[in-house]
Amino acid sequence: MKGLIGFSVLIMVLTVKLTAVCQVAATASGELQPDNVRIDHRVLMGNQPVLQIFLDVLRGTGLNGGFAEIAACSDLPRGNLKLTQGITIREAMNALVSANPSYKWELQNGVVILMPRTGVPLLDTKIGKFQMDASERETSAVVQKMLGAPEVRLHAAQLDLKLGLGQGGPGIYEEHPVPKAPARFQSDWDNFSLLDGLNRIVRTSPKAVWIYRETDCRNDKTYRVEVASDY
Repeated sequence: MKGLIGFSVLIMVLTVKLTAVCQVAATASGELQPDNVRIDHRVLMGNQPVLQIFLDVLRGTGLNGGFAEIAACSDLPRGNLKLTQGITIREAMNALVSANPSYKWELQNGVVILMPRTGVPLLDTKIGKFQMDASERETSAVVQKMLGAPEVRLHAAQLDLKLGLGQGGPGIYEEHPVPKAPARFQSDWDNFSLLDGLNRIVRTSPKAVWIYRETDCRNDKTYRVEVASDY
């Protein structure tokens, strides 16, 4: 009987240990995913730029992000959001698009993306090949070169879009300068979309977010891309 009890105790101990190992493995494999990352602060934002709301949701999570907006001459799209501390990023993003229905969100290769529900055609541009040694360059240089790809320039022209003056310099964000993030990688990519390329760029830096802004001002349509870090 003692042997049977001892064997039962051993089985229980092994079961508990195996369960604990499985729980740790599951947590590690799902690290930095919207279902297991929670925001550590409340969000109370009314009539604020949607970009600012999005960055506030991601703040402190360590997640990479992507944001796109289409604006008029000087009016930034604005929105509202109220969140309690401790909810998951998935719950937060679902609440964000519910409160601001002109936007949609998705997760692509670990990057949380918020963009107009109608889509952004230029981000769908297919690029055949892109090569660059970015080990000694800032992220802005990588973005500049990617926007200069023949496929992007051609598609932009077809959409009647021009690259905004001061791309990478003063503009929409000059009141709150966007920190430059070093891009420590070598790129040799084939057959990818501009959206995928921007995702790959921000994934080289923790907490980096790409920001695409398209402006239609009296039939003068421009676009620009920035990368923010340490949001």
